[in-house]
Amino acid sequence: MLVLISLSCTFVEPAAEPPTLRERFGDHAFLTPIDAPPTVALVAGGELDTRASTCGGCHAEHYRDWSQSTHAAAVHDVQFLAELAKPDQPRWLCLNCHAPTAPQRAETITADTRLASADSILALQTTPNPTYDRLRTAEGVTCASCHVRRDTDGAGTVVGPRGSGRAPHRVRHDPTALDAVCVSCHSPGTDIVITPTFPCWFGTAEELAAGPAAGTTCVDCHMPSAERAIVVDGAVQPIRRHTWAGSGIAKTTAGLTTAAERGFVSGLDVALASTTVTLTNARAGHALPTGDPERFLLVEATLRDDAGTVLAADSLRIGQSWDWGDEATARPARRTDDNRLGPGEIRVWTPRLSGGGGKMAVRVTSVRLTADNAAEMGKVTLDAELHALWPELPSSLSAPMAGYPRSIVVFEGAIVRDPT
Repeated sequence: MLVLISLSCTFVEPAAEPPTLRERFGDHAFLTPIDAPPTVALVAGGELDTRASTCGGCHAEHYRDWSQSTHAAAVHDVQFLAELAKPDQPRWLCLNCHAPTAPQRAETITADTRLASADSILALQTTPNPTYDRLRTAEGVTCASCHVRRDTDGAGTVVGPRGSGRAPHRVRHDPTALDAVCVSCHSPGTDIVITPTFPCWFGTAEELAAGPAAGTTCVDCHMPSAERAIVVDGAVQPIRRHTWAGSGIAKTTAGLTTAAERGFVSGLDVALASTTVTLTNARAGHALPTGDPERFLLVEATLRDDAGTVLAADSLRIGQSWDWGDEATARPARRTDDNRLGPGEIRVWTPRLSGGGGKMAVRVTSVRLTADNAAEMGKVTLDAELHALWPELPSSLSAPMAGYPRSIVVFEGAIVRDPT
């Protein structure tokens, strides 16, 4: 007897590999840590490590400046670590700017690194980094971030604005390359939504290019010259400051007292009249405020009588407003308003102060972090991975956040109002 057997085969499509970072996000510089070798080649032979403290052995003024800067505190920053503790935060991406050189990362990451899962960007398929140096990670945005690159033979060289030929280490004269470093982290773009609740929205370079200061660079304003020596016991000459005062808001309470010393100059001019406050973005080639979309200027006007009694008060918020999205429903974050001061913009504000005559006092505060957000961050307890970035910090952020600088006053003034 002939028996016919029918076989049915089902072809199973192999699971697709998760995308690479480039495939997922596009071609962005911030996806790959800077390939800054851990050493630079000495002209006479041998190598020199590129930790900031080593650079400071000869470049003492530069090192002193950098030590006071927010760049030096890019990892040792209470707010930054609190942000990294959020459950939807891709830590690898944030660290690509806050500890941006390859030796600062325990795992090797490039734009061709694959995500660990097609459904999440929180973890990557990485391999251990043989050049990792924990001490460099603590330096945040360090000397090598801007100044150390590979030479044509693969050895480390210092990229400098001068190239006198007298340095003991290799130097490549390339000031244009130095200018470009700022933009890769401070202005990656304004259309990048990493997760529904995490937009990477920094458009300072675009603001500069569209304004009256187009053609200038970040260095022109944020690294003013000072008469000092490039190296210990060297000739005094004009060299760039390395404090990058920016908004003037330090990462420590003590740092608030050194804003002027670090070179902070507000970009805002304020003029008072009897009933008006005129606000001018007089010195910033970009919007005020720029950078982090949560920053804003708070303008407060108070009317008091001769006895000091408050008769009326009003305030104006200048900044961006956002709907920060919703992770559960995948509603993406979006900007809902933007009333920042553009470059050169003049805005006249008439505070609502009823009561006729009296003294009108005005204060303008640059705010990095609101009291409510700081209170929420104070509830964070760092996990082991984050605590390892700053072991000296308590794992509970309650006390550190309570003393964390959130703002700086950039103007205070008063005028007697006409009683009519």
